[in-house]
Amino acid sequence: MNPYEGMFVLFNKEAQKDHDYLEEHVKQLIDKVGGTVKRLSKWDERQLAYEINGQRDGIFYLCFFEAEGSVIAELRRECELSELVLRLLVLRLDKIPSEEDVRRQSGRRAEKEEEEGSGTPAASSESGDKGDAEKKDEKSDQPAESAPAAESKPNEAAASESSS
Repeated sequence: MNPYEGMFVLFNKEAQKDHDYLEEHVKQLIDKVGGTVKRLSKWDERQLAYEINGQRDGIFYLCFFEAEGSVIAELRRECELSELVLRLLVLRLDKIPSEEDVRRQSGRRAEKEEEEGSGTPAASSESGDKGDAEKKDEKSDQPAESAPAAESKPNEAAASESSS
């Protein structure tokens, strides 16, 4: 059995009636194909970027489950046939993360977003750019010194031709 992460986008109007029904529906879909649900959580009700089957809103459920690789196609087929599931994304994992790992990972994302907003990475990249600029100056100094010498030789040749 392989570990998987599944993101289910479910029909919004059913959720207004009963969230437990939707969670049970997702569990039944996975059980039907021979998988076992390890963890299922409701994420959020969100507006979709574009309409799916005429729907502008959906409820997102994150599910960690184990199943054989051959049954993922069956799960996708069952979700297409279900009137409640708008979209499904399934990813194979190395292992199912613990609750702490999921929290820690979401904390890292928040820290990265804060750093990007504060400009901390920009300061470090500027110092890297200065180092590159110094290297370029060193390289440009060498050709610049040899370039006038090369230019003076043709001028000297032209001057010797005109004086003869």
